[in-house]
Amino acid sequence: MKYKFKTNWLAFLSLLQLGILFAGCVAAVPIAIYYFQAEEGYVATADVKKDADQIWNTLVGMAEKREAEGRIKILKKNDATRVLKVTDDVQTADLKVIAKEKRGSKIIIKTDVPSESQEEELKKEEELAIRIMNNLCEEAKANCKLIEQ
Repeated sequence: MKYKFKTNWLAFLSLLQLGILFAGCVAAVPIAIYYFQAEEGYVATADVKKDADQIWNTLVGMAEKREAEGRIKILKKNDATRVLKVTDDVQTADLKVIAKEKRGSKIIIKTDVPSESQEEELKKEEELAIRIMNNLCEEAKANCKLIEQ
């Protein structure tokens, strides 16, 4: 009986260590940000394992902070549909947070193509959709990886 107890205990400890190792690997997997340029603008999307309301509140908080700093303007905000429209006076971005069936969310950001007179200004800094995603990753302290398509 004593031998069986030790065997079961060792098996339990081995499984516990494996579980901890696996959890660490999952936490280290970066969030993939898919980014591409379409004819009508730039698009960035990401699937995250956080509640849509939590993501929405973070996005709105970031936008309101940056608006207070004079870096962007909020043009439209709809809490019910989780849609936000902002501009940095070079580009305009439409943001949408969609709740997934299982715990998680999809973030979609679409920005317009700036006019030719504003293209030089865009070259000085990152495109708006990428800046928003990067800021969101920083705010959430998440490891994100940009995948250009």
